[in-house]
Amino acid sequence: MGAIAVSKKEEEQIERLRKDLGIASKSALIRTALRTLEKKSQEEKLRRDIQDSVNRCGAADREENRELFNAGVARADGKE
Repeated sequence: MGAIAVSKKEEEQIERLRKDLGIASKSALIRTALRTLEKKSQEEKLRRDIQDSVNRCGAADREENRELFNAGVARADGKE
């Protein structure tokens, strides 16, 4: 891959981060940043997927609980 055009300000930021993090080269800094962003992206997708599942199942679960409560039937929780 060829060079990436960045502004002087971005170049200074890259250099400062590289030194602060003790990373030997700019390319290693970029690889580290990419891995971090990829992990964050995957975690965010998982969070959204879980939230979607909770939203989909929540209404059905509340309805089931209401029906069980109205029928006077307790869920099996080991207590009798």
